[in-house]
Amino acid sequence: HYDTCAVLPFPNFITPKNFLIYLLYQIAVSVLLLGVGYGVGFLLMYLSQFFASNQQLMAIVYFIGVFVVQYWPLAVVIWLIGFGAANKHTANDNTSGVTTLIDIMNALPDELKNKVAFVFFDLEEAGLIGSSAFKSKHRKTMKNKLLVNFDCVSDGENMLFAIKRKAKKFLPYLESAFIDRDKVTVELATHGVFYPSDQSLFPCGVGVAALKKTKRLGILYMNRIHTPRDVIFREENIEYLTQGAVKLAQILPNDISE
Repeated sequence: HYDTCAVLPFPNFITPKNFLIYLLYQIAVSVLLLGVGYGVGFLLMYLSQFFASNQQLMAIVYFIGVFVVQYWPLAVVIWLIGFGAANKHTANDNTSGVTTLIDIMNALPDELKNKVAFVFFDLEEAGLIGSSAFKSKHRKTMKNKLLVNFDCVSDGENMLFAIKRKAKKFLPYLESAFIDRDKVTVELATHGVFYPSDQSLFPCGVGVAALKKTKRLGILYMNRIHTPRDVIFREENIEYLTQGAVKLAQILPNDISE
């Protein structure tokens, strides 16, 4: 996808192979927003009692307090995502993915260019809107077609391929095309993996992301996107994916039956 997320005060922290950690992080952010909202709301409702001599003003302050309690967190999140300032630092999300597609297009031999389709999705950050429209228009075609989605592939030396169940039939070709190298470690995950991006809409979708790994527990994670800290761009990742994608195009049959 080529669209840009609004800059947020907290990163979109993703742990594709540890859904519980991902879920707990989302809950923690929600609790924080709710805590601030309820705190401000209760403060306003408390202050409203000091305007007892002015019933109209007291009612206004109290109403604002109730409104803040109920709707402030949701309103802030919606405003930031939909109308917040665009993040100026998008090296990983998703300059890296767009760069990868362009490099593959340039590196692909002429005899293979009719074998591969390149799609640049819009409005991924707004809720997979671009890829949803593409799926609706090409539902029949994409039922049995491999879709490889390069999303956030430049910050981390661990390249994870999140492979959906129906895409497992393409696993031998992916294994041949994408193997470990000195500066890139590859994992082709067919179960126990969750990566929220455009490929999740397609039956044979494969999401590709670069991740870091904790030293003690070996947890794969992404922790900079949607913030000004998204400035890491490992060129060796782009080169690796480009070479692998060209090899995949060379060895992948035109049609693979169920």
